[in-house]
Amino acid sequence: MTKLIIFDLDGVLVDAKEIHYQALNQALSNIDSKYIINREEHLSQYDGNPTTTKLKMLSQQKGLPYELHDKVWEDKQNITLEMINKLEKDERIIKVLKQLVKDGYILCCATNSVRHSATVQLTRRGFMEHLEFIFTNQDVVNPKPNTEIYLRCMVKAGVSPKETIILEDSELGRRGAKETGSPVLEIESSKDITYDNITNFIQNVK
Repeated sequence: MTKLIIFDLDGVLVDAKEIHYQALNQALSNIDSKYIINREEHLSQYDGNPTTTKLKMLSQQKGLPYELHDKVWEDKQNITLEMINKLEKDERIIKVLKQLVKDGYILCCATNSVRHSATVQLTRRGFMEHLEFIFTNQDVVNPKPNTEIYLRCMVKAGVSPKETIILEDSELGRRGAKETGSPVLEIESSKDITYDNITNFIQNVK
């Protein structure tokens, strides 16, 4: 019986992938345009990874100096916050979350984003009050695709993997989610977050 529903953030609850992509590239262009991640590279290699991992990849692949990681990371966070502060409430998804809570499910968010960025997005969209808790890449030793963040959610909720479903959009996230042994509902965008999609998936799991 499903008790816990774990939502990824970017690309699932909030379509913020483009925000993070543009923000990082803007921060990188402040250093040198040669470090910019093109669309193909983003989709095939970088998508779903935390910013710190992306910066390590850029150092290995494009020669970004390691001593510039902190500056790029800070610039990226500031640019991201400027962009996500313009987000508005999503009444459609709020309604879905309210109904799931009413049905008795525990809802939480597990994201590779940093906590402040995740909290701002969830608050601006109006989702925070309907989630029991959130885990970010700052709350774990090993970010996705490691299973740690999902397992921490389950421990916090006091449930087993069989009592959990995980909603993920990226290949990286799905890989880690599936390794927990929990059923994984594959999401393409926030448009897929509907009450029927989620409850039908839970019924099929049963």
